[in-house]
Amino acid sequence: MRIADALVTGFVRSPVLLERSLAPLRALRAEGLIRHIHCVSWDSAELDEWLAPLAAMDDVVLTRVPQPDATGTGNQRGVVYQVRNLDAGLRLFSDEDGLVLKYRPDFVASADFLREKIAGFDRLCAPVSHVAPNGVAMPAPVFGNKIWIPWADSNQPFFFEDATFLGTLRDIRKLVTPLDDTDRAMLGVSNCGSYAHVVRFAKIFLARWPLFRGYLGHYDFFVNDLYYRMKLVPKMLDDGFFWHLLIAHAWILYSQFHVDCGAQGELCFYANTVNKDANWSRPETLKNANPYDHIANWRDTRPGEATHSVRRAYGRLVDDAWQTALFTQALPDFPAEILAGLMTNAAGSGDGRLREIERDFYARLDKFYRGYWGRPRKAA
Repeated sequence: MRIADALVTGFVRSPVLLERSLAPLRALRAEGLIRHIHCVSWDSAELDEWLAPLAAMDDVVLTRVPQPDATGTGNQRGVVYQVRNLDAGLRLFSDEDGLVLKYRPDFVASADFLREKIAGFDRLCAPVSHVAPNGVAMPAPVFGNKIWIPWADSNQPFFFEDATFLGTLRDIRKLVTPLDDTDRAMLGVSNCGSYAHVVRFAKIFLARWPLFRGYLGHYDFFVNDLYYRMKLVPKMLDDGFFWHLLIAHAWILYSQFHVDCGAQGELCFYANTVNKDANWSRPETLKNANPYDHIANWRDTRPGEATHSVRRAYGRLVDDAWQTALFTQALPDFPAEILAGLMTNAAGSGDGRLREIERDFYARLDKFYRGYWGRPRKAA
C-alpha cells in the first residue's frame, strides 16, 4: 500500500477553518497513511496573520515562496497563482511513484473518506486499457494511473474540480499547466472564469485528442451563465460534432479519472467565490460551494441512460456511474453502433476527418452567441 504526501496550497482568513481543514490530514499522518504535510504559500507580509497558527502544528511544514508578479483580471491573476503555487509545492517531493494529495485550507474532508482514497488508490485509480470494452482502440492514456477528483461535468469537457485531487507525483506534475497569451485572453472574457479549471486539465490531452483544440479556442461560447446554458445545451445536442466531443471526453473521464464526491458532508469547500462577503471569523456562517451543498441532487445521473446527464444545463458528475455505464453497458437510448462510430472518429480526429463538421459547429455557435447576447464575441 502506498502512502501519500499532502500538499496544502494557499491560505484562509480563519484560524478555526484552517484547523478544521488540516485536522483530517494530521490524523492520517498519525496513522502513517500520510508521510508529510506541506503548506505552501506566498512570502507576503500581509499573510503572516493567517499563516501564524501553523507554527503550533509541529507535524506541518510551512514553506513560503515569492509571490509571482501577475497582472490582469482576478481570473487571469488567480490561475497564475494556482499554477505557480502547485509547481512550488511539487518541487518539495521526489518520489515519482508516490502519492500527492493536493488540498486547500478552505477545504474540509472526512478523514475516513481520504483514508479510503489513499489506502485504495491502486484499486480505485488502476489504469484502464486504451482498447475500449467494445474493441475500439482509443489514444494511449496520458496518466499512468487515474487521478481522483471530487466532481466533473459531463457536458462541459474538462470542467473539473481542481481544489483537491490525488494522484502519483509523476501524473500530478502534468497539471502544472503552461499558459499562453490565448489562455490569458480567454480568462479575461466575462463569464469565462471556469476556463481556469478547464485549461488546467484539457491542455494535457490536446496532443492525443486534437478535436479539443477548437473547444479551448472557442470556450467563450460555453460560458457558465445558467439561462444561457439552458438555451445552449439543446442546440449543441442536436449537433454531431458536439457528440464527438462528449464521447471523447466521457472516455477520458472513464479511463483517466476517478470521480467521487462522497456522501453529503464528507467533503466541504468554503470557496471565496461563494463567500465574498462572509464573516470569516465565524466559520459556521460560511456557505458550502456547489456541488458539495447538495450531493444527492447531482448524483441522480440515471447511469443507465446516456443522455439524461448531458441534457442538464450543468452535467455535474459526482461519481463514476455515468461514464462507466456508457462504455460497459448496453444503453436503451444509445445504440452500440453509434457509440462505436463516435469513438472511432474521435480517436482518429487527427487525420482531419471531422474538420468540416467542426467548422460548421463553431459557426452555428457563433450565430447563436450573437443572437442571445446581441453582440459579437470578444475572444477570437
